[in-house]
Amino acid sequence: MHQKKKSFGYYFGRTIIFLILLVLAISFLYPLFYMLLNSLKDLSSYYKNPFGLPSGTLQWSNFVTMISQFKILTLFKNSFIISFFTVLGLIAFGIPASYAFAKLPFKGSNGIYLAILATLFVPAQVTMIPMYVSFAKVGLINNYAGVIIAYWAAFLPETIMLMTANFKGIPNELIEAATIDGASFFSRLKNVVVPMGWPAISLSIIFFFINSWNDLFTPMIMLKSMDKRTVMVALSSLIGRYTGNPPFQYAGLLMSAIPALIVYVIFEKSIVKGMSMGAIK
Repeated sequence: MHQKKKSFGYYFGRTIIFLILLVLAISFLYPLFYMLLNSLKDLSSYYKNPFGLPSGTLQWSNFVTMISQFKILTLFKNSFIISFFTVLGLIAFGIPASYAFAKLPFKGSNGIYLAILATLFVPAQVTMIPMYVSFAKVGLINNYAGVIIAYWAAFLPETIMLMTANFKGIPNELIEAATIDGASFFSRLKNVVVPMGWPAISLSIIFFFINSWNDLFTPMIMLKSMDKRTVMVALSSLIGRYTGNPPFQYAGLLMSAIPALIVYVIFEKSIVKGMSMGAIK
């Protein structure tokens, strides 16, 4: 059989979609490109042409200063500790809870699930003051644990919503077969639910790692010591301290984006797979 010839409309539609995606890609990547260009300039070159290419010697010293004087690697460590344990807790609590809501219905489960989702509509600013007072009473202010627990409370409902929707698509026959073979609750999670639901899990890792890494509001309020500041809190003070040196600021902002980009690149295939599975469903 001869393959049906594609019409002009088909190619026109694909061209339009390609151009839209190209514009979106450029709009997302341009800020990084802009920061890179200006982080390699000296002050006079920046004020002369902030949108042009660097002229003369590339100012790699801006990055060296960020490491040697601003101690950005120490700030990375603080942010990584908070982001890592935030994601670890969300995965540890979110997977069993989502599996229970998706595959183990119990009396009142729908009401509990809706109550969890209802917390998504509560602004963080409303809960910050009572949370701060409660944390102060138990010694969680100026403590990484306080920030991590605050993130768990804020992000866990979203994690459960995302994973529950994905876990519902896992065939019941696979779970029943594992149960017949004598698999325990956690064995079913390990051997069936996690492999089948990995796209949603990886999406959660990406999304909430970046959210906790880039957050300014919670660490600024909860962490008082200078040596416990996250990178975003420190960079906010950098902008005030070095207002007259934009290239130095751009170097810091660019370096702060690298860890989040690395996490995204590591899980990129899982993100694409998760999106394609959602489209098929």
